[in-house]
Amino acid sequence: MLSLALLAIAPLSYHNLYHDNSNENFFLENDPNLLAFYRLIDLFGDPEYLTVGLDAGPTHEDVFNADSIQTIASLTEFLENHRYVSQVRSLSQYQYTHDDNGVLTTDDLFEDLEALQEDPQALERARSIIQGEDLAMDRLITADLKHSQIIARTTYVRGENRHKVEIVQELLAFIEKQGYRDIQLSGNPTLSERFETLTKRDMAWLTPIMAAVILCMLVLVFRSFTGTFSALIVVIAAMTLITSLQGLLRFPFTAVNSALAPTVIILSMGTAVHVLVEFFQFRRGGEPPLAAVQLTIAELFFPVFFTCITTSAGFISLSVTHLKPVQEFALLAAVAPMIIFLLCMSTLPVVLSYIRELPGGGAGRSDSFIERILQSIPDLTWKWRYGLATLGAVVTLFSLYSASAIKVDSNVTNYFKKGTWVNESINWFNQHFKGIISMQIIVDTGEVGGVKNPDILRRVEALQEAFDAFPETGKSLSIVNFYKQINRALHEDQQQWFTLPDTRQMAAQLLLLYANTGPNEDLSDLKDFNEQYLLLKIPVLNMDESRTTRLIQQFDALLESRFADLNLELTGPLRMYNAQDVYINHGMFQSFGIAILIIGCCFILLFRSLKYGIIALLPSIVPILATAGLVSMAGIPMDLGTMIVGAMTIGLAVDDAIHLMSRYLCMRRRGLSVHEAIRHAVDTSGRAVLLTSIILISGFSVMLMGSFVSYTYMGLFTAMIMSFALLGDLILLPALLYLLDHSPPGRKREKQTQSLKTIPLKFRSLNARWTYKPGARDKARSLSDKPGE
Repeated sequence: MLSLALLAIAPLSYHNLYHDNSNENFFLENDPNLLAFYRLIDLFGDPEYLTVGLDAGPTHEDVFNADSIQTIASLTEFLENHRYVSQVRSLSQYQYTHDDNGVLTTDDLFEDLEALQEDPQALERARSIIQGEDLAMDRLITADLKHSQIIARTTYVRGENRHKVEIVQELLAFIEKQGYRDIQLSGNPTLSERFETLTKRDMAWLTPIMAAVILCMLVLVFRSFTGTFSALIVVIAAMTLITSLQGLLRFPFTAVNSALAPTVIILSMGTAVHVLVEFFQFRRGGEPPLAAVQLTIAELFFPVFFTCITTSAGFISLSVTHLKPVQEFALLAAVAPMIIFLLCMSTLPVVLSYIRELPGGGAGRSDSFIERILQSIPDLTWKWRYGLATLGAVVTLFSLYSASAIKVDSNVTNYFKKGTWVNESINWFNQHFKGIISMQIIVDTGEVGGVKNPDILRRVEALQEAFDAFPETGKSLSIVNFYKQINRALHEDQQQWFTLPDTRQMAAQLLLLYANTGPNEDLSDLKDFNEQYLLLKIPVLNMDESRTTRLIQQFDALLESRFADLNLELTGPLRMYNAQDVYINHGMFQSFGIAILIIGCCFILLFRSLKYGIIALLPSIVPILATAGLVSMAGIPMDLGTMIVGAMTIGLAVDDAIHLMSRYLCMRRRGLSVHEAIRHAVDTSGRAVLLTSIILISGFSVMLMGSFVSYTYMGLFTAMIMSFALLGDLILLPALLYLLDHSPPGRKREKQTQSLKTIPLKFRSLNARWTYKPGARDKARSLSDKPGE
């Protein structure tokens, strides 16, 4: 009744749920990168830009043809009239400042866009003018005049992503309606829209298909619709309660916690299958439903409890990553195992107590294919124990070696599949305009009106020249470029006057004269209202995290060594993206190390043995390291998604190891030989381990069809890790136990039994004791009325 009541009120918090993939949402409240970003907004307004690019086309020499210019004009007009655009720069509305018979004038590059088809001279004149325009060359058009871009400054709404989705989708619809071809689209709004749209799309159809596949596998395995339905109750109830908790905490849906649904599925299924297998084995042994439920709880309570504790520890270790969505995911994912534990130890047993039917085949049949596999494992691992241990050592060494070569790269291009339009657009802007996002530097002149100080302007000019010299950067832009352009126009367009003003008065006069010409540009994105701060924008190639980090370190070194006299602050979307990459890089290794340390300590405390703790830990961590090594050799970089996969799969691998080792030690404590204890552990807990792995590998393979590369890799890596973990738990673990506990098949008692008396017996029935008879299995198990020792 309590579970039903909680499930009934859970949806009351769903109205608090929302999507937010905005850049700033990734950062903690007092993160210095976020604070610098907010200062940028306070001083210069909207910081994000949507870029639209196009080529001249194969039938034209350059973009100065009527078709291309009118296409640019149409797109520019759409953006200028859009409610979420505050500024547009493009060729069609470009204005150039020049001398007109001794008068400073700002004119349109194209006087009549509608007449271009009948006036080829206008195109020729515009071509000639633009080649002398420093503000346009390599910023709006490439040097060969074959490629052009439109730069639209989009409205910034703090903590909101919806407007970015709307503008990009409306622009895409406009492009499709007009029939434009080969239009490139990128910039921060485009990336945000793609992340949110694809995340919603994948969540909408991948999760139900994954659930359907898992449902089919459950039916095939258990051949029991009621048993299958009871497992689904756990999954649905866990998802409902976790989503309710997310709403209560007002955590948004992000690209990170979109992994929460598969995480809850994998954990729910892992635990529920163990309970189902144990319950049906008791039922096939002759126990009525209620007694089978009581014995199942008695046998699994402590193992399931500790598996959930260690799984929660693995997830909570992710919170060391200094990213808000990761910490939110870590909290929700850490709570999930404890909710699943309560459901599997209360709600699920109640449901099972009313199930009278027995499975008609599959997991319940003694002559099933799974049964034959499980029967062969103890003898096989005994026979090949030395070889298996050697192979395990080699794989461990390979994993440790290859882990040092793991490459972490959360570059945005890695999230989209090759051949998709967004990835092709990123590469297009990278090739022609040196990237899609700029590094921005705030220069504090130290005084109101300081942007007119010639000494500071010359230092900023030198700063721009230093940044322009980097091969990874494009042409920088600041108010310095406008000063030089205006000064040249004031001196009859003579190139030798393409210089900065010599005095404050001259600088003030240049800005005043420029404003009086009636330009579209108000320079508000390059200087603040009080003219104390100016902004420097530097396009940077889209590169992997390591190269970008090295470049930013070079920037910092340059500023410290040559421009320490200036008060500078690096910020902007590029800085924010790189900070995310750095946090992910550090957090991945830190969280994995912390998780291993916590889980290892839990194992040692749980089994009261350093030896058994280490033996149980190896099959849990080696599969993850081995997969990471293989992935590294294949040249696939690690990212945020793979960090989530590691935490998710280590939880399942740890669960399986705990169940097998605890069952083994329980049987040894009851006097069974090593061989008998291994056979019993494999036959009972091993059955659940095998079935869980089959079901979940099948379900997660669905993610290979995801839109995001990270989703695809999540499905691939999860399947690989779970396959390796299955082999480690069922093959390597028994082989190590044979080697270290020294018991060949056939021996009934062990001298080592005495040494195991220090291991607490927590995993047997509470008021009953098993009598195990090798070879008879389920039907030969019985219970005495003697209380457990």
